[in-house]
This record gives sequence, structure tokens and C-alpha cells, in this order.
Amino acid sequence: MISRLKLTFLLMPAALFLVVGAYVYSLWMAEKGKAAEVPVDSVSMMMRDLLRFHEKRGGFPASLKDLEGVVWDRKEREFMAGGKGFLHRNYYYLYSRIGDHRYSLWAIPTGPSRDEAPSWFLASTPEACRRWKGAALPIEQIQRVNSDPSVTQLGVLGLIEQSRINFGDRRKSASNGIAPFVETSGR
Repeated sequence: MISRLKLTFLLMPAALFLVVGAYVYSLWMAEKGKAAEVPVDSVSMMMRDLLRFHEKRGGFPASLKDLEGVVWDRKEREFMAGGKGFLHRNYYYLYSRIGDHRYSLWAIPTGPSRDEAPSWFLASTPEACRRWKGAALPIEQIQRVNSDPSVTQLGVLGLIEQSRINFGDRRKSASNGIAPFVETSGR
């Protein structure tokens, strides 16, 4: 009888440890699944890569597909809309080259947690970038976004202009050792 009692005292903590471990693991997996659904925007990295392409080639690419091999490593990516659309981490990026030295970029959240992330619109040149931010656009609106909308159209979509970024000031200040300046006037 005492040997059975000793065996019970040995198996009880092991079983309790196993149950608690399985519960903690299930909570961790559920949280990891939720985190994978949340859109993560890479607008600043896309802008950086497009500017880097411009520095190397003297103009912006005709499509995002052209970034491969020049700025991006070549790997399997699924481009849409003739190479101008790209889905990455639950964001849909829609790029439009307006001219050799001007482009626009939409970043629209997708996926089940899309309402938790903002939509972005960028209109950029090598010297400056104007940015607008707003709530997630409806999925059916994605097909109808204008590549070069007016400020009024952006307002109708609920996007609000953010502070302008001046790249020219960054390049000058970087060569002088001074911290970069970001204009906050919004124009």
C-alpha cells in the first residue's frame, strides 16, 4: 500500500505538469495565430526601396516586379495587377509610376483583422513624400482606387494628410552630420 501511495505522489506532479504545459502551449499557439492575422505595414520600407531603385537607375520602376534583382533579392513573390500589386504581411500594396521621378503607393490592410490597421496613400518624388492615413478601406473599394487621386478624393475616402517628409533635407543633413529634418506643416 505504501509503494502505491509513493507511486501516486510521483505521478501526480508529472500529470499536473503535463496538463499545465499543454494549457500554456495552447494559449501560446492561439496568440501566435492571432498575431499572424494582424496586418503589419511596411510602407516606410517600400518607400525606402523605391528611392534606392531611383538612386541606382535614375527613375522609378515601371512595376514592383522591377525591384527584384536591383533592390530586392530574387525569390518567389506573388505579384498582382501586372506586377504593380503585391500582398505582404496582410497588406496589399498598389504601386503606380506617375512619371520617371514620381510615384504613388497605396497600402491597404487585408485579412480577418484588417479593421485594426490603417490604410496609407503616398505620393512621392526623390525630394519629398506626401502621406495620407485613414481607416481600412472596404475590400470592394480596392479595385476602384485611383492611382493619382486629388486631395478631395482622399478626404472622401477618410484619409488625413500626415506631415510631409523632405528627403532632400535628409541627404544634405546626413552629409553635414546633422540630424535629418522632417517638415511638420502638412503641405
